[in-house]
Amino acid sequence: MKPTHVGLIPDGMRRWADTNGVTYADSYRRGSEKIVEILVALQRNDVQTVTVYNLSRANLARPADELAAVYAASIYFFSELLPAHFDPEDCTVRLHGDRSLLPPDYVAAAEALEAAANGGQFHINILAAYDAFDELRTAHRRAQREACDIVTAFDIPEVDLVVRTTAEPLLSGFLPLQSQYAELVFLSTPLNDLTVDDIDAVIAEHRRFPQRRGR
Repeated sequence: MKPTHVGLIPDGMRRWADTNGVTYADSYRRGSEKIVEILVALQRNDVQTVTVYNLSRANLARPADELAAVYAASIYFFSELLPAHFDPEDCTVRLHGDRSLLPPDYVAAAEALEAAANGGQFHINILAAYDAFDELRTAHRRAQREACDIVTAFDIPEVDLVVRTTAEPLLSGFLPLQSQYAELVFLSTPLNDLTVDDIDAVIAEHRRFPQRRGR
């Protein structure tokens, strides 16, 4: 069965920078370009939704220079890369997380893209300043307000496949409720060295994975 919702945990950019003798800014910028390549490959494989882990709320405690590199690459991703590779009429982009904790220029770039890419069949979720407990509290309040089941109160649906671009077997707080029955794939190839063929192989392998979801 093909995955309809893929979670992507991009990781290893700092190690890649140290190994290759480049700045964090250069590494994260290359990483943002790789993420777009992966998104294009996933769309070609008929994936309907991709959720990309940009920053957890805990990540915001990192040194200012590292965060500046992430923010600059993310703004490049929102302002230039996604608009260049996806028709806004065929794509929906949403930012999830505590926007009040993010720099104004980051939020402005994300919100401009949200406004332009609104209503398409391919859905891209970006998690930034994201915390699972915040998400759960928000869903609980919505369920009470709208008198609906809490499962339907989540903005992001259940995940079929989670791919992390380092070999460490950690979710690091990525959508824990939505990922409870997802296949987890931890790659030894860092994000910045990943190829489209690597992604195609992950999807092909997932299609052979038993999709029982506890049954």
